[in-house]
Amino acid sequence: MAVINVTTGDQAILTLGNSSTLATPGATNGMVVPFVQDITINATPGTVRYSTLDSTASSAFTTVNENSISLNVLVDETTMFGESGNADNTVALNGLLPTSINKTEVFFSVAVTGTGTTGDINISGKGFIGGLAPSASIDGAVWLSPMEIIVNGELTKNVES
Repeated sequence: MAVINVTTGDQAILTLGNSSTLATPGATNGMVVPFVQDITINATPGTVRYSTLDSTASSAFTTVNENSISLNVLVDETTMFGESGNADNTVALNGLLPTSINKTEVFFSVAVTGTGTTGDINISGKGFIGGLAPSASIDGAVWLSPMEIIVNGELTKNVES
């Protein structure tokens, strides 16, 4: 079994854009979310459970997937509130907070096995940014925030060629 080691620095990278091209890992003008502390890709089918009188156990069937990406980030001023120099990518131009407030759909990719090498895998899709809740405490000298991308549609596995 091959282990995916995320400590190499080119894996588990979240890239955002206002188009799928800009959200590709390593894309020029793609918005790479810095200081990601942890990230979870959720691909969860809905389920319905039911019981019948002739069985001692319940049964189930699956419904549509409820996909999401959740992470925690150290708050970066440019990423959170926008970068005036990136007019090609409105997500980078406006920042995470305004993009979330305006309910703007974004495209994303998460590098799973690296970027820039033939055979590298990433997961991509589109959705809405939510769950931002920056917080600070006397114990921590930085602002931290959870973040979620509520996926609109299905997640896609991509292999670099």
